[in-house]
Order: sequence, then C-alpha cells, then structure tokens
Amino acid sequence: MNMSTRNDFQEILKRFGGISLEEVNRASLMRRKDKKYIFSFEDLSDLLGMVSKDYRVLEIDGSRSQHYHTRYFDTDGREMYHKHHRGLANRHKVRIRRYGSGNLHFLEVKKKNAKGVTTKKRVKTSGMDRAVLMKEEEFLISCSPYEGSGIDLTMENDFHRITLVNHTQTERVTLDYGLQFSSKENGEQLDLPGIAIAEIKFENRLTGSSLHATMRKFRIKPRRFSKYAIGMALLHPGLKQNRFKSRVRQVHQINESYQLTTK
Repeated sequence: MNMSTRNDFQEILKRFGGISLEEVNRASLMRRKDKKYIFSFEDLSDLLGMVSKDYRVLEIDGSRSQHYHTRYFDTDGREMYHKHHRGLANRHKVRIRRYGSGNLHFLEVKKKNAKGVTTKKRVKTSGMDRAVLMKEEEFLISCSPYEGSGIDLTMENDFHRITLVNHTQTERVTLDYGLQFSSKENGEQLDLPGIAIAEIKFENRLTGSSLHATMRKFRIKPRRFSKYAIGMALLHPGLKQNRFKSRVRQVHQINESYQLTTK
C-alpha cells in the first residue's frame, strides 16, 4: 500500500464530523438496496475530499477506519458461489465476521431477492471457528436453506473499512481497501493493494446521494461486486466464472496499474 496515499486520506478523514457505532447501527439498513463501485485506491483521497461536508465518519477508539476479518462458508459443491454466478434470485451467503480488532463477532446470513433487495440477519457469536455453525444451527436454518453440518470454510478475507453516514441517516456508505483473500481449499493467497470498493446502502432511491454524484464526476460506474464470488473466482481460476470475467479482468487491471505507479 502506498503510505503517502494512506496518510493523505487519513488527514482528509479529520475533516469529517464523527459518528458513534450506536448511531451507525441505527442507520444499518439491514433490508436495503445497494450500489457498488470498483476503483483505484489512488482516487480514495480525492473522493473523500469532495464529500467531507455531506457525511459523518464512524470513529471507534479514535480510529476512523477499522479492520475486518471474514470467513465464508459454502457447500462441498460450492452451491452459494454457483447460484451467484448464475444470477439466481433468493441466493444466500453465510459468513462469520470479526468487526474491528476486538472480540465482536457475528454469524451473518445475507439474502438477495428477485427485486435486488438485500436482507441481512445476524447473531452475535463468541468466535469464528466452524463450531459456531453448529451452536447457532437453529438461527442458520431459520434464515437460509443450509445446515451447519452441510457447509464448511471456503475462503477468508481481510480489509480495512471507512464507514460514512449522511446527515439524515438514510444512507450509509462503506469504503473498503487493503483487500486480502486466502483459499481454504488450495492455500492460495492474494493481496489487492490497488483496489478500493465503495458501497452505497439505501432504502429506496439514490436521489440526493453526494457520493453517487461524485462517482459520476469521476466517471466511475456502478458495478456488481461480491467479495465472496470474485474472491473465489480470483483464487480458483478453474471455477466456472464466465459471468465474472469482466469483473476479474477489471480487478487485475486496476491493481496492476496501481502497482506500476507506486513502484
């Protein structure tokens, strides 16, 4: 990661008003629509500078970006991956995520319906190992077609996240960078220091979204992007991934271009 770029955006984050985790949770939008954008980490500072008056930033223990670690689970046949690849409605993702550097863990189930609405349900857990799936099997069965005994760890993912909330708390933005992926199956690891991913979460319409307008100014178009699906495609070139080829190619191009400019 280019440390000068990182220091630049850390300075820009100081311009934002702060918001507590409790307030962010009130704007968590567990049932929402979303737009995602893939862009170069180099552009992060400029983007933040243009929206600093329109959002507040999550601050925890004096830090305005947090580290997340995620473990994704799937069937032996990678059913969740393939449903996503086929674009099927009512598809699920199952993960355990650690929020920040402490001991805040959640087992989370995400479902996307035919209308493009994402619903997330979660339960707090004591850790991240597979035993959590068995302990919380009742929860898992209640919100997905999967049982704890029928799924296993497939991929791990690390990243840093900046969380923004607009002043009316009707829109939440996450900006992820420093992405790392590792495969449980083949041991492959992948670092993507040049990639940043923005996600705007909203209830009905994007009208009035400052970040959306700024993305248009930068000519950055919304693109579908799933960390699990694209991470698996990057780590396992042998997986069926025709529908993901353009996304995989874009990720490689942005990351390679960034690395060339920061050598």
